[in-house]
Amino acid sequence: SMETTLPTRSVLLGWHLTYAVADPVPERGDIITFWSDELGKVLVKRVIGLPGDAITFEGGFVYINGEKLEEEYLPVSGITTSEKERFDVPEGCIFVMGDNRTGSNDSRFLSQPYIPVDAIQGHMLAAVSIGSQQSWQGVRWIG
Repeated sequence: SMETTLPTRSVLLGWHLTYAVADPVPERGDIITFWSDELGKVLVKRVIGLPGDAITFEGGFVYINGEKLEEEYLPVSGITTSEKERFDVPEGCIFVMGDNRTGSNDSRFLSQPYIPVDAIQGHMLAAVSIGSQQSWQGVRWIG
């Protein structure tokens, strides 16, 4: 769901301490890990919406509080869709999406689209990707 930013079989290095000792709200654009009760596993996604944000979709693009979100990190832009037209992020929660917008099971499709901030496990700092089948190889700083 995060291709090509994070290849499927990459090793991620993250920072957990911030979320273990405090309850900070991440910044928009951060790549985080969190536990999904719905899917029963840890997910890696990008923070798109923060508490109080209104998220809408138009023409394949994401809008935050009426302003188009610039997403230079996407491998392909202008293809983001959602069956629901608007998401209003409640206090204490975030809205997340994968960078591979056509192959990501994220907040747009989860029955509980808003991720509680206290469910965040870590902030990704770097990715290590090796192997000939990867979209890229080497080490990349993320965070």
